[in-house]
Amino acid sequence: RGYIVNVSEKSPDFILDFPDGSQISLKDLKGQITLLQFTASWCHVCREEMPYIEKEIWKVYKNTGLNVIGIDRDEPVDVVIKFAKDVQVTYPIALDQGADVFALFADRNSGVTRNIVIAPDGSIVLLTRLFEIEEFNNMKRVIHNLLVDQLREQKISLNAKKQIINKMRKHQSQSDRYATRKLETELYKRERELKRKERKLTLAKKRL
Repeated sequence: RGYIVNVSEKSPDFILDFPDGSQISLKDLKGQITLLQFTASWCHVCREEMPYIEKEIWKVYKNTGLNVIGIDRDEPVDVVIKFAKDVQVTYPIALDQGADVFALFADRNSGVTRNIVIAPDGSIVLLTRLFEIEEFNNMKRVIHNLLVDQLREQKISLNAKKQIINKMRKHQSQSDRYATRKLETELYKRERELKRKERKLTLAKKRL
């Protein structure tokens, strides 16, 4: 299918440049689930697929720990900005001058329509090619399950921190109480975030 990487391998390192001048690297994405969507304005299959990614993945899983990043193959900034407006997607689209990022994952001369799902540890979980509903639906399930697994680990970590604070309470001095209350406030906020994430994932599961 033109790929030079395989599932379960670590993703190649990359740096992505965006039309607004910002950058993001693989290191910045560590600890999150990421969908890289290789695309181009002249690609008819990409134009067909992107509204599905917007509606069924990005809007459903936004703010749950998922990044969706389009990577436009070797086109100028003005074309990429217009392209995003034309296909009505709100997830960010990065520039890939010379298709150098594309060439980290696939043969430089191969077709552009590809999705790559990267796990929080930086490993490649899924590779897709072209746009087929069955494969697209499988990609949604893979992403959903990664987010569910991540939520489970986050809840375990939160509970462990709660236990530590409870033990600290029993042995703390008067001067330590302020620091403990501050930690409790942070954990309370984190717990609310995870509950919101859990609700979103529960709703999302019904759409799979």
